[in-house]
Amino acid sequence: MMNKQKTEIVRLLKHKQETCAQLLQKMGEQMEAVNNQDNSRLAVIIEGKEGLIAGLNETDQKIASLASDLDEASRESLAREFEELARRIEIDLEKIIEQETVCQGKLNIVKNEVLEKIKSVKGGQVLLKGYGISPRIKPKISKNV
Repeated sequence: MMNKQKTEIVRLLKHKQETCAQLLQKMGEQMEAVNNQDNSRLAVIIEGKEGLIAGLNETDQKIASLASDLDEASRESLAREFEELARRIEIDLEKIIEQETVCQGKLNIVKNEVLEKIKSVKGGQVLLKGYGISPRIKPKISKNV
């Protein structure tokens, strides 16, 4: 039973790393869209990104649930064995959060008229989610990942 759980946790960790890599790629596309003020593309990218973030949360929950069934020794050996993988995931997440912050800053300094255009875009909610249009809205990724 223990081995089956460890195998599944490892599979989920690798899946998490792949998802982080996809998210990092999306962030690159997002930076480009922000720089080009391509609002419709930005909306599509953000929607895709939110799907990936939801997937990451789901994966994290599965990992946590499987790990809670393991004894302390198994958890520790798993942590040692996959330290490198965990570190890579963490580095990717840090890059993602950093880029998210840059995007947010750029969107905040965009001229008001562009902001108005963004707000009037159908589905503006999707577009503005996670971009400090109001000080209450924090970047979605930093609190969810």
